[in-house]
Amino acid sequence: MKAFIATMILAASVSVSAMANEAGSEKTAKSPVTLRKVDESKVKLMYGLNQAKTVTVKIFDENNFLVQKDKIVSENAFAKYYDFSKLKAGVYSMEVYENNVVVDQLQMDLNETVASSPLVYTKLEKIEGNSYKLLVNALLPSDLSVLIFENDKLVHEEKVDNSIGFQKLYKFQYLNAGARVEFYVRSSDGFAELLAVK
Repeated sequence: MKAFIATMILAASVSVSAMANEAGSEKTAKSPVTLRKVDESKVKLMYGLNQAKTVTVKIFDENNFLVQKDKIVSENAFAKYYDFSKLKAGVYSMEVYENNVVVDQLQMDLNETVASSPLVYTKLEKIEGNSYKLLVNALLPSDLSVLIFENDKLVHEEKVDNSIGFQKLYKFQYLNAGARVEFYVRSSDGFAELLAVK
Protein backbone atom coordinates (compact mmCIF):
# COMPACT_ATOMS: atom_id res chain seq x y z
CA MET A 1 0.00 0.00 0.00
CA LYS A 2 2.85 2.36 0.89
CA ALA A 3 4.47 1.59 -2.46
CA PHE A 4 1.18 2.39 -4.23
CA ILE A 5 0.88 5.78 -2.41
CA ALA A 6 4.53 6.61 -3.19
CA THR A 7 3.90 5.76 -6.86
CA MET A 8 0.79 8.00 -6.92
CA ILE A 9 2.70 10.90 -5.34
CA LEU A 10 5.49 10.47 -7.88
CA ALA A 11 2.98 10.36 -10.74
CA ALA A 12 1.21 13.48 -9.42
CA SER A 13 4.49 15.37 -9.12
CA VAL A 14 5.48 14.36 -12.67
CA SER A 15 2.14 15.58 -14.05
CA VAL A 16 2.40 18.86 -12.07
CA SER A 17 5.94 19.26 -13.41
CA ALA A 18 4.72 18.59 -16.95
CA MET A 19 1.91 21.15 -16.53
CA ALA A 20 4.43 23.69 -15.22
CA ASN A 21 6.66 23.06 -18.24
CA GLU A 22 3.65 23.52 -20.55
CA ALA A 23 2.79 26.80 -18.79
CA GLY A 24 6.41 27.89 -19.08
CA SER A 25 6.53 27.07 -22.79
CA GLU A 26 3.28 29.00 -23.21
CA LYS A 27 5.00 32.06 -21.70
CA THR A 28 8.00 31.73 -24.00
CA ALA A 29 5.64 31.24 -26.95
CA LYS A 30 4.14 34.64 -26.18
CA SER A 31 5.38 37.61 -28.17
CA PRO A 32 8.90 38.84 -27.39
CA VAL A 33 7.76 42.40 -28.21
CA THR A 34 8.01 45.01 -25.46
CA LEU A 35 7.45 48.74 -25.28
CA ARG A 36 9.54 50.79 -22.86
CA LYS A 37 9.38 54.52 -22.12
CA VAL A 38 12.97 55.84 -22.28
CA ASP A 39 12.21 59.48 -21.44
CA GLU A 40 9.24 61.86 -21.25
CA SER A 41 8.64 61.81 -25.01
CA LYS A 42 10.38 58.71 -26.37
CA VAL A 43 9.42 55.03 -26.49
CA LYS A 44 11.64 52.09 -27.40
CA LEU A 45 10.10 49.08 -29.16
CA MET A 46 12.14 45.90 -28.70
CA TYR A 47 11.70 42.63 -30.56
CA GLY A 48 13.77 39.78 -29.21
CA LEU A 49 13.54 36.79 -31.60
CA ASN A 50 15.64 35.94 -34.64
CA GLN A 51 12.79 34.71 -36.82
CA ALA A 52 10.65 36.25 -39.53
CA LYS A 53 7.81 38.26 -38.00
CA THR A 54 5.50 41.09 -38.98
CA VAL A 55 4.76 43.60 -36.23
CA THR A 56 2.29 46.45 -36.60
CA VAL A 57 2.49 49.55 -34.40
CA LYS A 58 -0.48 51.91 -34.07
CA ILE A 59 -0.52 55.22 -32.22
CA PHE A 60 -3.87 56.76 -31.27
CA ASP A 61 -4.69 60.15 -29.77
CA GLU A 62 -7.07 60.64 -26.83
CA ASN A 63 -10.04 60.71 -29.27
CA ASN A 64 -9.00 57.25 -30.56
CA PHE A 65 -7.95 58.79 -33.88
CA LEU A 66 -5.11 56.90 -35.62
CA VAL A 67 -2.08 59.23 -35.65
CA GLN A 68 0.52 56.81 -37.00
CA LYS A 69 0.67 53.24 -38.30
CA ASP A 70 3.96 51.44 -38.74
CA LYS A 71 4.38 47.94 -40.22
CA ILE A 72 7.73 46.28 -39.50
CA VAL A 73 8.87 43.06 -41.18
CA SER A 74 12.06 41.63 -39.73
CA GLU A 75 13.90 38.33 -39.62
CA ASN A 76 16.16 39.42 -36.75
CA ALA A 77 15.86 40.92 -33.30
CA PHE A 78 15.57 44.71 -33.47
CA ALA A 79 14.92 47.88 -31.51
CA LYS A 80 13.17 50.99 -32.80
CA TYR A 81 12.59 54.38 -31.19
CA TYR A 82 9.42 56.47 -31.46
CA ASP A 83 9.63 60.20 -30.74
CA PHE A 84 6.42 61.84 -29.47
CA SER A 85 7.99 65.28 -28.90
CA LYS A 86 6.62 66.76 -32.15
CA LEU A 87 3.03 65.82 -31.32
CA LYS A 88 0.72 68.33 -29.67
CA ALA A 89 -0.13 68.02 -25.97
CA GLY A 90 -2.47 65.20 -25.04
CA VAL A 91 -2.64 61.55 -24.07
CA TYR A 92 -1.60 58.99 -26.68
CA SER A 93 -1.84 55.21 -26.67
CA MET A 94 0.61 52.98 -28.50
CA GLU A 95 -0.34 49.40 -29.41
CA VAL A 96 1.77 46.63 -30.93
CA TYR A 97 0.03 43.87 -32.92
CA GLU A 98 1.10 40.43 -34.09
CA ASN A 99 -1.41 38.56 -36.25
CA ASN A 100 -4.04 41.23 -35.44
CA VAL A 101 -3.68 40.56 -31.69
CA VAL A 102 -2.45 43.26 -29.28
CA VAL A 103 0.76 41.95 -27.68
CA ASP A 104 1.84 45.10 -25.84
CA GLN A 105 0.57 48.62 -25.25
CA LEU A 106 1.70 51.82 -23.59
CA GLN A 107 0.18 55.20 -22.80
CA MET A 108 2.07 58.50 -23.23
CA ASP A 109 0.87 61.63 -21.43
CA LEU A 110 2.36 64.60 -23.28
CA ASN A 111 0.57 67.14 -21.11
CA GLU A 112 3.44 66.85 -18.59
CA THR A 113 6.19 67.52 -21.15
CA VAL A 114 4.83 70.69 -22.73
CA ALA A 115 6.72 72.97 -20.36
CA SER A 116 9.98 71.02 -20.40
CA SER A 117 12.96 72.92 -21.75
CA PRO A 118 14.87 71.71 -24.82
CA LEU A 119 18.11 69.88 -24.18
CA VAL A 120 21.02 71.82 -25.67
CA TYR A 121 24.68 71.73 -24.68
CA THR A 122 26.88 74.74 -25.44
CA LYS A 123 30.55 75.45 -24.81
CA LEU A 124 32.66 78.49 -25.69
CA GLU A 125 36.44 78.50 -25.57
CA LYS A 126 38.97 81.24 -26.35
CA ILE A 127 41.75 79.72 -28.46
CA GLU A 128 44.37 82.43 -29.07
CA GLY A 129 44.35 86.09 -29.98
CA ASN A 130 40.90 86.89 -31.32
CA SER A 131 39.80 83.28 -32.00
CA TYR A 132 36.88 81.56 -30.28
CA LYS A 133 35.64 77.97 -30.59
CA LEU A 134 31.89 77.42 -30.16
CA LEU A 135 30.34 73.98 -29.70
CA VAL A 136 26.55 73.48 -29.83
CA ASN A 137 24.81 70.09 -29.48
CA ALA A 138 21.02 69.66 -29.37
CA LEU A 139 18.92 66.56 -28.69
CA LEU A 140 16.44 67.38 -31.46
CA PRO A 141 16.88 69.23 -34.77
CA SER A 142 16.11 72.93 -34.49
CA ASP A 143 16.85 76.23 -36.23
CA LEU A 144 19.81 77.73 -34.39
CA SER A 145 20.95 81.36 -34.25
CA VAL A 146 24.32 82.69 -33.09
CA LEU A 147 24.73 86.37 -32.24
CA ILE A 148 28.16 87.73 -31.24
CA PHE A 149 28.49 90.95 -29.28
CA GLU A 150 31.53 93.13 -28.58
CA ASN A 151 30.86 95.38 -25.58
CA ASP A 152 27.07 94.95 -26.10
CA LYS A 153 27.31 95.83 -29.82
CA LEU A 154 26.25 93.16 -32.34
CA VAL A 155 29.24 92.36 -34.57
CA HIS A 156 28.17 89.05 -36.15
CA GLU A 157 24.96 87.06 -36.68
CA GLU A 158 24.31 83.73 -38.39
CA LYS A 159 21.59 81.09 -38.63
CA VAL A 160 21.84 77.32 -39.02
CA ASP A 161 18.62 75.65 -40.23
CA ASN A 162 17.32 72.32 -38.91
CA SER A 163 20.49 71.29 -37.12
CA ILE A 164 21.30 69.18 -34.07
CA GLY A 165 24.48 71.15 -33.53
CA PHE A 166 27.81 72.25 -34.88
CA GLN A 167 31.36 73.18 -33.92
CA LYS A 168 32.90 76.31 -35.40
CA LEU A 169 35.99 78.46 -35.01
CA TYR A 170 35.38 82.22 -35.15
CA LYS A 171 38.37 84.47 -35.97
CA PHE A 172 38.03 88.22 -35.60
CA GLN A 173 40.58 90.56 -37.16
CA TYR A 174 39.48 93.73 -35.40
CA LEU A 175 38.51 93.51 -31.74
CA ASN A 176 39.31 96.22 -29.23
CA ALA A 177 41.92 95.23 -26.66
CA GLY A 178 40.14 94.22 -23.43
CA ALA A 179 36.75 94.09 -25.18
CA ARG A 180 33.99 91.97 -23.63
CA VAL A 181 32.99 89.35 -26.23
CA GLU A 182 29.72 87.44 -25.71
CA PHE A 183 28.06 84.72 -27.78
CA TYR A 184 24.29 84.41 -27.63
CA VAL A 185 22.91 81.04 -28.84
CA ARG A 186 19.19 80.42 -29.28
CA SER A 187 17.05 77.74 -30.90
CA SER A 188 13.61 77.88 -32.49
CA ASP A 189 12.27 75.51 -29.81
CA GLY A 190 12.93 77.93 -26.95
CA PHE A 191 16.52 77.42 -25.81
CA ALA A 192 18.65 80.53 -25.22
CA GLU A 193 22.03 81.02 -23.56
CA LEU A 194 24.56 83.85 -23.29
CA LEU A 195 28.19 82.66 -23.26
CA ALA A 196 31.29 84.65 -22.42
CA VAL A 197 34.94 83.81 -21.77
CA LYS A 198 37.17 85.80 -19.45
